[in-house]
Formats: sequence, C-alpha cells, structure tokens
Amino acid sequence: MDGKKAVIWLVIAVLVLTAFGSGYLIAYKETKTQAEITLIDGVGRVVEIYETPKRVVSMASSATEILYAIGCGENIVGVDKYSDYPSDVKNKTVVGSSYSPNLEAIVGLEPDLLIAWWYARDNLLPIEDKVTVMYINPQSVEDVLQLIRQIGLIMNKVEEAEKLVEEMQSRIENITKITEDLNKSQRPLVYYELSKKGRTVGQGTFTNELIYMAGGINIAADEPFRYPDLTDEYIIARNPDVIVVVSY
Repeated sequence: MDGKKAVIWLVIAVLVLTAFGSGYLIAYKETKTQAEITLIDGVGRVVEIYETPKRVVSMASSATEILYAIGCGENIVGVDKYSDYPSDVKNKTVVGSSYSPNLEAIVGLEPDLLIAWWYARDNLLPIEDKVTVMYINPQSVEDVLQLIRQIGLIMNKVEEAEKLVEEMQSRIENITKITEDLNKSQRPLVYYELSKKGRTVGQGTFTNELIYMAGGINIAADEPFRYPDLTDEYIIARNPDVIVVVSY
C-alpha cells in the first residue's frame, strides 16, 4: 500500500465521521414582537414558526449536534436514543427513536419544535396536530450546510450558524485540495455500514458525497436506492479497502 492511499484512508475517516439534514425557506418576517418563519420541510410540508422555540425535541442526532454547536443545548428538552454527542446530551430525556418514538413522552415535554428525520413521519403523524414538526432530509453536503443555516435562523442564532458553516466549508476545502485530483485507481473502495447489518448509503445521500470528497469511492454509489441493504456476497465481491461501521 502506498503512503498517499493511506493518507486518503485517514481523510475519509475524518470527513465522514465528522459530518453532521433539509428544507427550503419560503419567507422570513421580523417584527418587534416575533420573527415569523415559513418554510418547506424535508417531506414537502409547509411549516410555520411564529417565535423562537424555547423547548426543542430532536429526533435526529445530526440536528442535536447542530443545536449544541450553535449554542442551543439548553433549549433541548428531549432527544432520540441515537443522540449521544456532546456528553451533556445524556442529561436530556430520551423519547425513543425514529422507528419507535414515545409519542406520549414527546407531547408531555411540551416542545415548541420537534425536529425529525424524513423517514420518521409515518410514526409521528398522530402528533402533528399537537406539536410543530420539521422533518429534515439532506441529500447533499450543501443541503447539510443549508440545514445549519435554517436551524440557526429558527433559533435566532444566525451568526453562530454561519460561523459553523464557514468552519465546515474550510475543513472540506482543506480535504478536497488533497483529494480532488485523484484518479479512480488512487481512490480506495469504501463500505459504510449503518446500524443495521448490510444497510449502507447510496446515491442521493450526503454521506455518499462525503466519501467521494474524502478521496474514496462508495461501493454502493451506483445502487438505485438511497439506503440499500447489501448482502455479504455483494460486499465481499466488491472487496472494499476501507470499512466504516456506524455504532450507537
């Protein structure tokens, strides 16, 4: 193995594992009494926020980390079981997971805002009339950066969010300077396994994009689904150089 490829392996680990997901802002109106925000969330719903949320439940670990990073940790009253960073999150009430949310606990926390992954919607439908829900669905690195800005706007932390975006952009730029000229033979094959055995990321995911930015090639990049389930035989046949396993 040559030294350059070894460096790329390290870059992949750093960039992928430090990744933080998205909607579109329609309108923002600031008055003396409130900031009214109207947006389209990650599942195409119109979401209206009439004042800065004081109590937030985050059912997405990425959103949890973003909230802490922009100084809103104190506003978080509940999290999903996969939110484990930073360490202070252990003091928050756990309200289940995207696939098995504790609806009674969520409503009982009286959140002003619930942030959840797009695929959690079917399980959260029963409380959409009780809680303001924003679903997130980032499909690219740019989507992630826009999500940070969006959460910053909602939480009245615009400057803090922009600083975080700039830090991430700088980190990405420093890494892509190393990797952008690599040809296919210089890029290691990467298998990125999610919490379920065999489940990985395919096209249309920001993690797939991050792997390429970091200098690798995702073995499932050509799969037609965003989160395909791969067999052991498929993985062995692709013979990945790097295996990244997400552990919660």
